[in-house]
Order: sequence, then structure tokens, then C-alpha cells
Amino acid sequence: MLIACQSWRSKLTNNNCSADASKKFILYQDMDGTAYNVDLPLTSNVDPAELRENLCLPLYIDLNYYPMRSAMVTIWASTNAPKLHEQYPNAFSKRVSGKPIPSLLFGGAAVKIQCRSSNAKGPLERGIKDTDFIVPKNQGNDFYKLLLNMEKAFGTQYKSFATSNDRRFTMWRSGERYRLTTINGITKEGFPTITVLDLFCDRIDLRHRVEVKDVFEKYKENLYTIGLEYLLLSKTQFIFDMPKEALEQLREHKQEHRVLSYPHYAEDKIIVGMEDKDIKDVSAIFLDHEIGTGKEKVDSQKIRKIL
Repeated sequence: MLIACQSWRSKLTNNNCSADASKKFILYQDMDGTAYNVDLPLTSNVDPAELRENLCLPLYIDLNYYPMRSAMVTIWASTNAPKLHEQYPNAFSKRVSGKPIPSLLFGGAAVKIQCRSSNAKGPLERGIKDTDFIVPKNQGNDFYKLLLNMEKAFGTQYKSFATSNDRRFTMWRSGERYRLTTINGITKEGFPTITVLDLFCDRIDLRHRVEVKDVFEKYKENLYTIGLEYLLLSKTQFIFDMPKEALEQLREHKQEHRVLSYPHYAEDKIIVGMEDKDIKDVSAIFLDHEIGTGKEKVDSQKIRKIL
């Protein structure tokens, strides 16, 4: 079964009924009956490993993960946005953006770029299912349109599309966030899987607000990520409180180990720590980087200033 998108009313398709004699595969069927198709087998007109080298990113980045291969192509395309219409006129009829788009990764994909230990054969390696991007708000629409045309330039492996729910979500956010649906993997049988891609602008606004506007100009220095300090803050924001009655539910889901002991908090609440995957990512950052000032170090004073 394909990964479900955000609407319970949308019709999900499975591998047995999505491919026909013409090798068309239905990725998603919308509420109004619109079907988003892709031809099989999926194609790629670029070499993600070559683009990784072109971007001067570390060779330890494991491109066996489909989202990481897609990330290399997306980052390369966004940094070359002013010239794409010349190189790929069939995909882009006009200039995508007047200047490079600093598309920065956060989440698990960013940790894999920053940390050798989170990649294959590393002690803190883990699988990822998607990528999380943040761009300047004034270039958000340019990046959004770029993603929707990626398959025309680079191959169907990089296909993204906007469902009716995606478009509604984007409209409600008024340029603060965008949402698309994108291919995030291929099954052993050769069928694509999909997931939702959230695109943030200027800030990561989830449980807490993490402003990252000051790092866009340093996108190469930070390896096309939001940087180590903001990565830590974006991960640790997933520590939250719950009513004490929720403890039984955590036990049922074998998540009781996440309850943090902090006697100074409200007596009727419990504090729930990060998920295992986020603990791994935070540990990888501290394992692979010293605390201090300078390149490739976690600057505790910068975190203090942000807070």
C-alpha cells in the first residue's frame, strides 16, 4: 500500500491496481477523481553522486537512501536556479529565480550530511523517509514551482505534485509554508511510494518557533543545512508536556521510557522526551562535533544567544 496523504477521503491505490499495460502507475487519486500518474520504470537524467561532489558535500553521505539522492538533486537545482531555464528549456520556460535559492535541510537528512556516524555503518545510523526543507520566504514560491517541475528536467524519480489538500494547506499559510506530495522511495517490486513534503519559510514553527533567517547566506558553510546549533534546537523542541493521565497510554505503546524525571514541574503533568530517532540524531551531532567556536563545532554561546 502506498503511503497515505493527508486526506481520509482521498482514494488510496495499491500495487495490484495501479499499473496497467501502458506502464502507467497511479501515485495518488484525489477527492475529485484526479489521478496523478507516473510512467514506469522511473527515470533519472542525473547522477546524484556527481552532484554531491559538485556541491562539495562529504563523500560519507549515504546515497542508498532514496530521500538523500533526491536531496542532492534538489539542492543542486536550487543553487543553480538562475540558469536552469538555459540548461533545461523544456522544463523551465523562464528563469526560476534571479539568484540562487538557499534551500536548507533540517531533520534526519541534515544530520546525515553533518554527521558521519549517522550514515551507513555508523553507530547511530537510522533510516529516513523524507526530507525537510526551509527557504527564505521571498523565494518560497520560486522553490515551490521548482519542485513541481523537477521531473521534467531530471527524471520521473524526482516527481512532486500538489493535491487539492496540499493546495488548500498552502493557501491557508499565505507564503509561510508550502506542501506537496512527492516520491520518496521505490519498493522491491519497482513501484514508487509517496509522502508529504512540508516546505518551511524563514522559521521552523512546530512546538516552538526556531528562526533561521540568519543562516541563509551561509548555506555552503553549513553544508546546505540550517547548521548544528539550529539542528539541535529543532530536535529538542520535541520535548513536551502531557496530562499525567496520559502515562497509561504511553505504557501501552511502550514509550514509558520517554518520561523525564523533573520534580519541579506541575504536579498534574508529565514531561515526555524525544523519540528514539531524534535522540540518535542529537547523539550523532555531539559524537561527531566538539563544543566550541569555529567551523564544524557546536557553539554553545550561539545557542545561549538564540534562547
